[in-house]
Amino acid sequence: MQNHIIFFSGGKSSFSVADYVKTNFPDDNIILYFTDTLWEDEDLYRFIYEASDKLKLPLLTHSRGITPPQLMVLQRFMANSRVGTCSKELKMKVAANYLKKGVVPEIEKWYNKHFLKSDDFVKDATLYFGIGFEEMHRQRPIVENWKPFKVEMPLIDNIIDNDEALRKYNIRQPRLYEMQFAHNNCKGRCVKAGQGHFKNLLMKDKKTFFELMEQEIVISEYIRYCKQPAIKSGKQPDYMYKDVWEFVSTGKKSDKIKNILENADYLKSKRRLFGEDNKGRPINKPYTFMKSMSLEELEKQPIQCDIWDIGGCGCFVEYESQE
Repeated sequence: MQNHIIFFSGGKSSFSVADYVKTNFPDDNIILYFTDTLWEDEDLYRFIYEASDKLKLPLLTHSRGITPPQLMVLQRFMANSRVGTCSKELKMKVAANYLKKGVVPEIEKWYNKHFLKSDDFVKDATLYFGIGFEEMHRQRPIVENWKPFKVEMPLIDNIIDNDEALRKYNIRQPRLYEMQFAHNNCKGRCVKAGQGHFKNLLMKDKKTFFELMEQEIVISEYIRYCKQPAIKSGKQPDYMYKDVWEFVSTGKKSDKIKNILENADYLKSKRRLFGEDNKGRPINKPYTFMKSMSLEELEKQPIQCDIWDIGGCGCFVEYESQE
């Protein structure tokens, strides 16, 4: 009996891969493996649990226990379209540490574990990814990253219809696809997205867009604040951390957070508010998810923005093993 681990993202492609493996290796030990950012769309969880039920496969969920905005606050770094630290830390590193080193993260949850045929499911396992022909540029990095495991990508080597796989089990696709998003990651908030993606979020889910826009503003100002030499050296207490952490964790706006949001335009024109960093450079640079513009600026753009600038998460591509 062979082991098969399917990196189950909650998207249609990873479901098709799960169906392919179940169909071709029905007597083997197969698990669905989901790394949770805790920042996903509510309907994603409906989808992965329903998939586990109907495929009759066990679902293992791992998580660091923090969200991407919380990670940005801890790192004092804005994840962005060029550097996806959230996918590296919350997905790739979690999975690599567990599968290669046996390190169990802060949160581990099983669903339908009774479908597991052997507890020794990692040994000599084949890893499966929902990468299609249009994403072949991701194939080689993923294979290299996951050595010595064998890696398979059935959607590249086989003609598989994702929608047909869903119909086979009578499962409704995740709602983000119905909202014309290209993937089902992070409730449409993936920081590696582009103008077209975020404009679609604005049109389809204004509440989530404006919550994200406020997080971008607050995290940006917090990073600038932390670049003061006295804060970096620890000579002066970080008087903003508690308020910023509570905001990105619960949405609660203290007086400090309200002041940042109410004076965002003023801060934009007075970037020298925090003086100079330890290299003598003015602390006047705003930080944004997209390098081209902030979400606040995008919201003011006409609908004819660069709608083809979609972007998207490159999970499991950029990971570098940290021994």
